[in-house]
Parts: sequence; C-alpha cells; structure tokens
Amino acid sequence: MPLYRRAGSPFWWVRIGRKTRRSTGTEDRAKAEEFERVLSERLWRRERLGDRSAVSWNEATQRWLKNSPKPRKRDRELIAWLAPRIGEHALSDVAEPDTLEELRQDGLAEGWKHSTVDRLMGTVSSVLHAARDWRYLDHVPPIPMYRPAGTEPRWVTPEEFQALLVQLPPHLALAARFAVLTLLRMRAMLKLTWDRIDLEKRRAWIPKAHQKAARTFGLSLSAESVKVLRELRKLNPTGAHVFQWNGQPIDDCNTKAFQDALQRAHIKGANWHTLRHTGASWAVQNGVTLQELMVLGDWKDYRSVLRYAHLAPSHAASAAEKVAQWAHTTKSSKKRKTA
Repeated sequence: MPLYRRAGSPFWWVRIGRKTRRSTGTEDRAKAEEFERVLSERLWRRERLGDRSAVSWNEATQRWLKNSPKPRKRDRELIAWLAPRIGEHALSDVAEPDTLEELRQDGLAEGWKHSTVDRLMGTVSSVLHAARDWRYLDHVPPIPMYRPAGTEPRWVTPEEFQALLVQLPPHLALAARFAVLTLLRMRAMLKLTWDRIDLEKRRAWIPKAHQKAARTFGLSLSAESVKVLRELRKLNPTGAHVFQWNGQPIDDCNTKAFQDALQRAHIKGANWHTLRHTGASWAVQNGVTLQELMVLGDWKDYRSVLRYAHLAPSHAASAAEKVAQWAHTTKSSKKRKTA
C-alpha cells in the first residue's frame, strides 16, 4: 500500500518507489489518496516522459531561494504559506490561470489587503519566470494583480522636509537627512556598517545582498553626507552599525514615531520610501540628468528613472531648441538650393 501511518505523525504518508516518502499533510484518507494519485502522476510524467514542467513547486522554490544572493525573508514566509496549498503541484499546474486566480482569492480569504496579495503574486511570478529561464516552463501567463495604475512618485518639498526634521527625534532626523542625500533604500541604509565607509575618501560600499538590484554598490558621499555621518558617530560612538537606537541597530525607520512626525508636520500620503523619491526629485530639479540619477540611485533599468523626467523641463526645453535649430537649418538649406 502506498499510504501508511508513521509513528508520531497524525497524517497519512505516501510511499512511491524506493526513494519517495512524503507526508500528505492530512488525516483524511480520501484526501490522502488524492494526494498520492497527483504525486504519482507528476513523478511518472517527469521520469518516464521527461516532462520538465512536472517539477514540483517545492523543488522550484528551493532552487530559487538557493540561487538568490538575498535573504528573502518575506518571500520565504509567503512560500511557507503556499507550501501546503501547491507545494506538490507540478509547475505547469501552478502556472494555470485558474490556479493563479485561486491563490489570489485564498489570500483575500486570509483577510489580506490587496497590496499583500500582490506581494504574494509577485513571489509566485518570480519563481515561475525563473522556472521558465531554467526551461521547466515554456511560458508564464500574465500574473493577476490588484496594483493600481501607476502614479507619479510622492516627494516632499524642502519646506515640508524641514518641518518634518523638527518633529523627528535626533536619530531619525539624521537618518532622514542621509536617506534624502544618498537615495539609499531603507533596508540597505540600515544595514550599513562603519567598516564599509571611508570618510576621508568619501566613499561607502553596499554589498549585493543588501541591494534590491543584487549587485555591489559603490556610493559616493557628498560633503553634507559626510557631515551627517560624523554626527551619527558622535550620537553612537560605539557599535558596528551606523544607525542605532539605545545601542542597538535600527531595524525599521517607517515606525509609529515617523508616522506621528509626518502627521505633526502636516505631510500626507508619505512614508519612509518617500524620502528616496524626494532625493531623486530634488536631484533632477537641480540639473542632474536621468542617466546620472540612474547611477546615483542604483536603479536597474532606465525605465525606473523616467518617472522623474517631468521634473526636468529645462532638459526638454534644451532638446526642443536643438530640434528647432535643426529644422531651421534644413529649411534654410533648401531655400538656398532653390535659389
């Protein structure tokens, strides 16, 4: 019999061949038999027919996590939530539109917000696209999302920012200033340690494991950034981490203290990530080109910085004048030839 009981476990277990021993995760005999049938079919497709799409979701996620240079804490939590639902399903079955929509509905049934459900579907999408690259799948269907239509990034004015700094405690005020000056994402900034900073040469290094783009980032520090770092050193003279509170590394800046400060400063619709957008917006308005901004903020593709193009009308005006000049030159040339 492929189904059997194991001492110490309330669930039915399945035995297929010499190697496969799996818990069905259920005490219901009928459900366990269905699990055994699906698993047997998937293994047969993979081993007898060479069907790579019959690789299970669990196997694919294990490979995806192993290959990732990032810790992916949140992804691991979501994958653990998915395991009892689709863990033993073949990738080809997970990639079915009906299955994807069912997962989305399961997330809503948990009481999750649309943003959390989108985060779940983002993880599913990443694994399926990786599976396509590994040739486990021929294609990945559109992943259903609730995300709203794209909007311009929220940023604050210099006056709003100064009002915010007044309301923040010293350690968060310094962190906010550094975030705007460097455009660093919060997690990468908070993991910054003093051994990765050279104040004399005004350089800092962010390891690829801490970067969204998953590549080591060399950061040039402005004179103002160095000034902020020296103030942080005075505030916390000991400890490896740059950003600390009560002698302990700070894990999150987007806290109640920060939200309360935003409210007192009368700033609506903002969070900590708004500071990154603020730094980028100020940079473009002060003449930094989009190509330079892409390097400064370590954006992975040019499309990401195009969101700030509307803040640089002077660049567009200069380009428009060049087009007009070319058109005028061409027109004059034609007149001379006609004469």
